[in-house]
Amino acid sequence: MKIVASAAAVMVACISTSAFAQDIVPSFDGPRIELRAGWDHPDVRVTLSDGVDSISRSAGKSGVTYGGEIGYDARTNGNLVIGAYAGIDGSTTKACGELYGEDRLCVRAGRNITAGARIGTVVGDSFLLYGKGGYSNGRVSVDYRDYELILADQNEHRNFDGFHVGGGVEAAITGGVYGRLEYIYTKYGRVSAALDGATASLKPTRHQVAYAMGVRF
Repeated sequence: MKIVASAAAVMVACISTSAFAQDIVPSFDGPRIELRAGWDHPDVRVTLSDGVDSISRSAGKSGVTYGGEIGYDARTNGNLVIGAYAGIDGSTTKACGELYGEDRLCVRAGRNITAGARIGTVVGDSFLLYGKGGYSNGRVSVDYRDYELILADQNEHRNFDGFHVGGGVEAAITGGVYGRLEYIYTKYGRVSAALDGATASLKPTRHQVAYAMGVRF
């Protein structure tokens, strides 16, 4: 949460600075590109079943997300803004723990690709309040070690299709530069795999709070 607090402080400072700038461009219109970073909390529910018994564990831990996004926004004659975007980000998040008996399961969040649309309204000329949603494709790495040698060790990389929804506030700073703070929730589909007579299923979700700095052309 320190990352979120720091991002909020930076945004407040940027907004304060913009109050004294004379070349603000609060059009919220045209192509844009940005860099982003923030708080990342993937949560992966792992279920292991041998056909008779099953055990389920949730592996959730916070880390840092980082990446970039490109987009295009079109502002109507009024205050309505409609746009599309695509982005990619990585994560430092990794969680390890015991699944069942003398074993160890490590789940690591990988790259995440997004594409979607957003719609918002301009408030006070320099701010845009918006909601967003679209497609997500996330990668999860799973490393399983069974020290009792009952199940085979596994090291897998899986891609998950899903969707994301979120919203935030964007502020025009100076020239074409803008700052943005947003929250995103992502839900991925379930993936199952056979593990030497047993079946393991992974069902990941994700919470993110990110701050972005970008430029509009």
